[in-house]
Amino acid sequence: MSDNSAFDPAHNQSVARLFELMRRVNSSTDTYEVLGEVAGGVIELGFGAVALSQVQGPDMVTTYCEGPPGLAETILGDRQAVRFWVEMMDSAEHWGILRYIPHDRELPQWLKETSLWTPDIAVSDDPLDWHPDDMLIAPLYSATGELLGTMGFDLPPDGRIPDENLRELLELYVVQAGLALSNARQRDDLAERVRLGETVKGVAMAGTLVGLDSTLDESAELMTHGFSALQTWIRCFPEGDAGPQEHVAGYPIPNELGGGIPGLRQDLARSAWPGGEPVQLSVDQEDCPALTLSRATLQEQMRQLDVTHVAAVPIGVGQEMLGLLVMARLATPGEFNERELVAVGDIARELGRIVLNARLYERESRLVAELQELDRYKSELIATISHELKTPLTSIIGHVELLDEAELGATSVKAISRNAQRLDRLITNLLNYSSLQEKRAHVRRPVDLDDLCRNSVELLAFQAESAGISITLTPVSGGAVVSGDPDELGRIIDNLVGNAVKYSRRGGRVDVGASYAGDAAVVTVRDTGLGISQVDQSHLFSAFHRSSNPDALSLPGTGLGLAISRRIAELHGGDITVESEFGVGSTFWLRLPRQARLDSAS
Repeated sequence: MSDNSAFDPAHNQSVARLFELMRRVNSSTDTYEVLGEVAGGVIELGFGAVALSQVQGPDMVTTYCEGPPGLAETILGDRQAVRFWVEMMDSAEHWGILRYIPHDRELPQWLKETSLWTPDIAVSDDPLDWHPDDMLIAPLYSATGELLGTMGFDLPPDGRIPDENLRELLELYVVQAGLALSNARQRDDLAERVRLGETVKGVAMAGTLVGLDSTLDESAELMTHGFSALQTWIRCFPEGDAGPQEHVAGYPIPNELGGGIPGLRQDLARSAWPGGEPVQLSVDQEDCPALTLSRATLQEQMRQLDVTHVAAVPIGVGQEMLGLLVMARLATPGEFNERELVAVGDIARELGRIVLNARLYERESRLVAELQELDRYKSELIATISHELKTPLTSIIGHVELLDEAELGATSVKAISRNAQRLDRLITNLLNYSSLQEKRAHVRRPVDLDDLCRNSVELLAFQAESAGISITLTPVSGGAVVSGDPDELGRIIDNLVGNAVKYSRRGGRVDVGASYAGDAAVVTVRDTGLGISQVDQSHLFSAFHRSSNPDALSLPGTGLGLAISRRIAELHGGDITVESEFGVGSTFWLRLPRQARLDSAS
């Protein structure tokens, strides 16, 4: 650059404008406005025309220009393949970052067919004069070397080919245009990351909604907005005749059950599964190896909806393909970019997890319903059979009592009486167990567990004495009061104390007592009897369970007493626990909420 340029007012004005432009490039978020200022600066340098083009997918599109009338109408919106521009710039003369193509150079065929704007200037024989067919362009790069666009110049000052000084100034404006596009690209990339991240997160959150249909509907709407799509379809395949049925969703146009694109499921299962890689298709694409069965039908539906691009991806988990997802877009924004395809794949896998969990929940719900129905049937069966047995058994017992009163002295009468009473106790327990299975509430009133323990000890004292077993009661001062049904609670204690006596050896001991322990009232029944093995303890409170101990099996029992007792305890907000050592003895604890706690909660 010559020394005189430092005193050139026009030069100094351009430098000052560049400094201001640098500040605007780094602070402004309006890219179009900044590019306008860059173009204005070039015009101030003396150029009569300037145009900016930007990379949009595979194409270079002219998006901004300033110059004589007719320029904008001719070149704005012009779209050519990026690779053509790269080839042309590689073959041009390199003036630093500028590219000069003289008029006498053979142009590529694609450029000849492009709607070129040619300035209306006279042709001169001077080799330094600008020719109407001369071209001066500059590639615009990001800081990482990515091609973002181009900047073209025409009608240079004084109609002369730019000298070195002018080209140096021009390069400074080119750099600022590149920075403006680079900043815009970074902002767009950040906004896209946030948008896609929010969409993926939204679909994951939709998985917490009640019902798979609600989740899919919400997901379809989120994806349509998040990916700038015109339409989203989701289809989850039925799982056999007895399994979960088909689930579909669509936004804004609802999806239809039993519909879909013929062959699309087979195509995705063959070409994109496992892995869940999205497949893209454009409306005029003549060949798509991944969609050989469904391409033509899918493109026909795309034409009906006036969409130009679709992305289809299988939905699934692991090796199981559970459904498919299709999104359709217009020419703008066009095909899905790499980052969007990754997000689509993430969403498809997330939907696969959601669908699988929903199916597992459906299966579990069906199994629970079946088990509940079986349990209801079992209870009804027990109640029905017990009632049917009770009537003839009552008649048998009555006639046995008449025979006994006749003092016939037959031992068979006593045997009949004994076994009839045993059957009566079994049926009574069955009826109690059946009624408790359906019971949900009871009349509550203050009950002193100490009194119930005393009643139980008095009731079983004769049986214990006859068996050579000592039974003692440890009274508690002031009692141990709970709120509940005294008959049912008394049944628990009678059962626990009765078992302790029944399964104790002659010379053994049974201790019974009630007390408070924190917020609970506790009844303790301790014996020195047969004890319970660890295996039997795991099934102790199951209905109809009998001990595997031969000594215990030799004693009469129905296997229902402890099951009934625990059920009563649970209905009162309590529980029964046990500690036992085989051959040493057992301790049972009945814990119930004390009355003060119940009163405060009511």
